[in-house]
Amino acid sequence: MSSPAEPNDAWPPWVQSWVLPYLQDRALWPVAFALLGHVVVVLAPLMIWGARTLNPFPILALTLMLVASVHASIIERRALGRSGVVAVTLALLWAVSVGVAVLTDRTGIF
Repeated sequence: MSSPAEPNDAWPPWVQSWVLPYLQDRALWPVAFALLGHVVVVLAPLMIWGARTLNPFPILALTLMLVASVHASIIERRALGRSGVVAVTLALLWAVSVGVAVLTDRTGIF
């Protein structure tokens, strides 16, 4: 079995510059938390809209975001030989988004 590549070598340059610092540097975690909260605020209504209306736009948008999330997790797994902070962050992001969507739908907020 070949050894995994250098962790940062597998990522595109824009990911190395704009994404990884927010997930690796503890001083930037509050910024990452705020940014991810904004993503949840976008994903949850898309989930509700898609589930209620079966409109192809939100379903396609969610599908593309899910495919991008899986792709990023695969890249990380190849780079590190295991799942790391990106995969865990994306899994939590989707789990929280589903939770917010269900809670919002059940309480009638949206």
